[in-house]
Amino acid sequence: MSSIATRLVIAFAAVSALPACTSLASVSVTQIPADRSRPVSAEVSNTAFLGIHFDNDFVDELTPELLRECPHGRLTGILTKHQNTSYVIVSTRKVIATGYCVYDPPLREGSPPEAPPAREGG
Repeated sequence: MSSIATRLVIAFAAVSALPACTSLASVSVTQIPADRSRPVSAEVSNTAFLGIHFDNDFVDELTPELLRECPHGRLTGILTKHQNTSYVIVSTRKVIATGYCVYDPPLREGSPPEAPPAREGG
């Protein structure tokens, strides 16, 4: 192995051995359903040098990924977690979404769709 390659390997090993800091924030977005037999999950991440992230577009991939796991159902019980991990010169943002795919029973022919519940404090 060349001298430069050896130095790069040693430098990478030294940097990867340095401590990191991770912060996590989570929020429940929708109501958790009674039927939790079909869990779904998706995650997206974005890594930046020196912690400089130029946009949040990476999150836009999350919804289509969840919908692919539940093509004919309804997504509900979505819990999102936003995680930041910072190393010395690199930081990674990760958004993880988990939830449930619920299949509503089909409407009987001729029956009207169920009305949504009335809103309180109107």
